[in-house]
Amino acid sequence: MHPKGRNHPPAKFYQQDIVQRIGPDQSLGIVLRCWHDAEDVPPQTVLTDPMMRPLRPGEVGVSFLADGGEREILPESELRLIDRSIQPGDFCKRSIDDVQSGVVTNVHVKGRIEHVISGETVEGWTTLDDLETRLDAEIGDYVVHDDWIGQVIELFDESLIQSSNGQLVKLPELSSRLSIGEKGNDIIPPPTGGMYNLFGSFFSAGSSRPDSVDTVIDVKHTVYAVAWLAVSQMIDSAIAETKTRPQKFWSGKDIGKLTLIRGRSDLEMRVGDRVRLKDNTGHPFTRHCRNDTDEPFEVRLFIVTETETTLDVLWQDGTKEIVRSTEVIPYLNPDEYDSWPGDHVVWKSEENRRHAIVQSVNATDRMAKVLLPDTNTIELVSVLELDPHGTSDPNPPFPQSVSDGLGVCRGDFVFIHPDGATNGFLKPVVPKIGEVEPWVRENPIVDGQLGGWRKEMARIGAAITTEGSWETSMMNHPVLNSGNFTWIGEVTELKLDGTIEVTHPDSTVEIYPLQRLTKLYDGMEQLETALWEDDGDSSDDHSGDESEQIWSMDEDSVWQPDLNEGDWEDYEDDEMQSVEDDSINVVSDGWEDEPMNTSTDETNTSTPEAPLAQNIRPRPALEGLGTTDKCATGTTLTWNRFEILSSAPLDHAFISSPPAQPSKSFLSRLTKEYRVLSTSLPDTIIVRAYEDRTDLLRSLIIGPENTPYEDAPMMIDWMLDSNFPHSPPIAHFHSWTNGNGRGTWSGDRDEIWSAARSSLLQAFVSIQGLVLVKEPRLYNEKAYVLSRAFVRRALEVPPGSLDSEIKWLYYDNHRLDKVLRDARALIKKSTTSQVKEADQELAVPRLTAGGIITLERTLSKLQLLLTNRSS
Repeated sequence: MHPKGRNHPPAKFYQQDIVQRIGPDQSLGIVLRCWHDAEDVPPQTVLTDPMMRPLRPGEVGVSFLADGGEREILPESELRLIDRSIQPGDFCKRSIDDVQSGVVTNVHVKGRIEHVISGETVEGWTTLDDLETRLDAEIGDYVVHDDWIGQVIELFDESLIQSSNGQLVKLPELSSRLSIGEKGNDIIPPPTGGMYNLFGSFFSAGSSRPDSVDTVIDVKHTVYAVAWLAVSQMIDSAIAETKTRPQKFWSGKDIGKLTLIRGRSDLEMRVGDRVRLKDNTGHPFTRHCRNDTDEPFEVRLFIVTETETTLDVLWQDGTKEIVRSTEVIPYLNPDEYDSWPGDHVVWKSEENRRHAIVQSVNATDRMAKVLLPDTNTIELVSVLELDPHGTSDPNPPFPQSVSDGLGVCRGDFVFIHPDGATNGFLKPVVPKIGEVEPWVRENPIVDGQLGGWRKEMARIGAAITTEGSWETSMMNHPVLNSGNFTWIGEVTELKLDGTIEVTHPDSTVEIYPLQRLTKLYDGMEQLETALWEDDGDSSDDHSGDESEQIWSMDEDSVWQPDLNEGDWEDYEDDEMQSVEDDSINVVSDGWEDEPMNTSTDETNTSTPEAPLAQNIRPRPALEGLGTTDKCATGTTLTWNRFEILSSAPLDHAFISSPPAQPSKSFLSRLTKEYRVLSTSLPDTIIVRAYEDRTDLLRSLIIGPENTPYEDAPMMIDWMLDSNFPHSPPIAHFHSWTNGNGRGTWSGDRDEIWSAARSSLLQAFVSIQGLVLVKEPRLYNEKAYVLSRAFVRRALEVPPGSLDSEIKWLYYDNHRLDKVLRDARALIKKSTTSQVKEADQELAVPRLTAGGIITLERTLSKLQLLLTNRSS
């Protein structure tokens, strides 16, 4: 299936933007969904929440602050941007087309507030200096106890509700559902079971819930559930081993043993936040009581209704600027080669890999100045030779669970190692520690009721409410400049000499070398990662229900029911529609006579024979094939496109996986697939199958003309599990970029694997049509330059079962001559002339200075290979 043209306007709004409705009411709201967001899960056929329907281009989902939090999907044209929420450490651009980006180093917010219940406004702007520090911890906040740092993962609340008739009711509840000032007729649940006993003074037996508007006038967190992540790295390891994790539940006076620590982003105001003023003189408040004889309960709390955010931005070129947040856009998907001043990276030169600190980046020319700490010298290098994430190392010294990669980022919480000690890793790698205990991952619901630790937490919370006591100790806060928390802190600046500025919880600021830092692995991040992995595991069962409706994205990026039941798009290639075996129709009629039963009864317990290579052409000698310059121009390739070899190569990505035990239906289907591949592959794709491993294949795709990948070899290994074709093939792309980095290819959203209608041939051709195509020009240069390195890698270390074909293509068929000739012509054009109008249709019309530097190094190696071959 070939890519479909999309011509959508640039995004206007982003998640968490503060917007105002254009019209008479001018109500403010928060953007929750955008049409350009990546939404990995197709929507359900029946939508219980209209906010979750598929968005069309130009639409956003907004939650408005007034009218009880009304949520609505609206066109962007009906809204105006008021403020944009961006945090320290976030990346931004001036516009979507700007090649330069910046990193936010600090944020300044002022807001307008009104009383949370009465709605009376406070005149003028309110700043952080006017507000009291929030005393209670919320979900996600860090707390410290006995040299341990933990994270609040759940709360049990005791809320005080006032109905319209003046009655006050205590509502115990898990999961912090309510906030002070909320109003509605659904706040108090129907009085059933144990909940009725708590409301006995309010509801009479057998009465229905009053038809009134209830108001939340107070919320107290009575129980905290804390996941303890890691212990201080400042204490001796022998002592650390004796420090057991603290208790998981905290209530009553025990709460006073915890110390709450926050980062800079937690302190700033956001729309919807509840805040308290340091000086309440002359400001509105409300009083609430059950009757005239009760002592009144006063509410002096305000809600932030509007904000204005100013950012300190450090641009890639090293300049600094103060801008309104509405003057920039979030840079949500940085390029893998993007870096900013102060970043720790690896410079991948031809000779070795060296630690470097970025000083500045010229994003237009793709050049960077870096400090090499081993020689204390400044070098001007191509950004294509920089690895900001440590992903280019073919043999990384650490698993992903131990380190996120290189250096640290603003906003990271880090442990400090003692002076003279290190984190144990070679610079610029920084490890991360923090382990979520198994109990945290227990299922929240068991047999329709609270289960695991949540059940115990709810019991503790309900007991506190039953006892009728509000008494509880307040959580501690760090004493300014006390020096009590020198073992933990937040990264607030990256220095150009490679040192790191860390702000400790007591507001003291210190400078540390990188090797004394270890990152804290956030507990909520771990739980989110585990959730995604669980979702991924559940998707392994691809058989599904054939009657289940499938959604796919149409050419306008709109989710629609797939009326073709997941068919792959028809191909127009006549050759692909003229399969000799009439029992097979790759295009639309599906695989006839294909058994759809995946029962294990069919499994052959003995080792089955591989599909017979009947009607498959034998492998001729390559020496006499297509040795003319005609093939070197890319018009025709006369080589064996499909062959079955005796054994799979040792360098196959899935060679170490256990061989599948295929069923009869697997082998029958595979034979049909082989017949189609033997007659219908285009001349730029070759595929190899193996008698000893029927579950493995290897494909080689030669990049199409007028794409950044032209003439480059793209090798993809494939594995078919025992459930094939009811589960799709698994693909592994070999990314030969200055090493043997690897990646995994996944299909476009339009790609839906159907056991009855999809084929391996379609998978191979779809990759060529979907992936190896023109892209935005900035990325085309990167793809072009790096894919020349693919040629070098394939010639220096020929892939197993394709070595003869690689040598024939690039040496005997003179394709290497063409690669060198085309690249040198592009370099000459890029340095001596301007881009002509006719060049605009080229995939790579010209190169930047950074691209030329990297390309010339690769060309010198390619020329040496060609010279040695000729001699």
